[in-house]
Amino acid sequence: MTVAFYLVAGAMLVLALALLLVPLVRQGRRAGRPRGVFVLVVCIAVLVPLSSAGLYVLVGTPSTLGGVEPAKDMTVGEAIDTLRARLKEHPDDAQGWVLLGQTYAMLKQSADARAAYDSALKADPKNVAAMVGWAEADSLVREDHRIQGRAFDLLNQAIAIEPQSQRALWLLGIAQFQQERYADAAATWRTLQPLLDPDSNVARAVAQQIALAEKRANGGTDEPARGTIDGGR
Repeated sequence: MTVAFYLVAGAMLVLALALLLVPLVRQGRRAGRPRGVFVLVVCIAVLVPLSSAGLYVLVGTPSTLGGVEPAKDMTVGEAIDTLRARLKEHPDDAQGWVLLGQTYAMLKQSADARAAYDSALKADPKNVAAMVGWAEADSLVREDHRIQGRAFDLLNQAIAIEPQSQRALWLLGIAQFQQERYADAAATWRTLQPLLDPDSNVARAVAQQIALAEKRANGGTDEPARGTIDGGR
């Protein structure tokens, strides 16, 4: 994979988590969720920047967790167990399943992440975060890392519901590129462009991929980038 694709894939993940974590904390406080859920949220907030260090400078300033402190006597594994126990009692908690899916994704447990997102979709079939998460997790479970079948359909549904979903647009463009629909991929990424800070590394990386897709659409080739797209990120 090229550095550019690592940069953008990481950016989409970090941004999606930043947008997800704060509402979950606030909602959890109001709903009186157990301490383990908050521990898990904070652990994710810490793990994401660490795992992304050295890839790029984040676009903008992510929202913080408003001073929520992790409990010192619980590990991530214990917090996951607490959340899973709660979800067993409340299987209709779509946001809880999404949080579990994001956690497994951070731990690179893609099959478990996909299962969690699947449970989220059963609870809320129109949950955009679950749709996008399922599609990405499925591509990582597959040996060829392709985004197709249900994953491709979910991304289209996600964009229909939330046209400005950056992760959905990015992944859909990858799927179209994998299918050699280069003009479509370029068009999808052009829709993504205005949603990004034009001076950011992410925007520059997306511009590079648009140029590559347009080159392919016009009959050009770029063998190193082919490996990147086929890698599914």
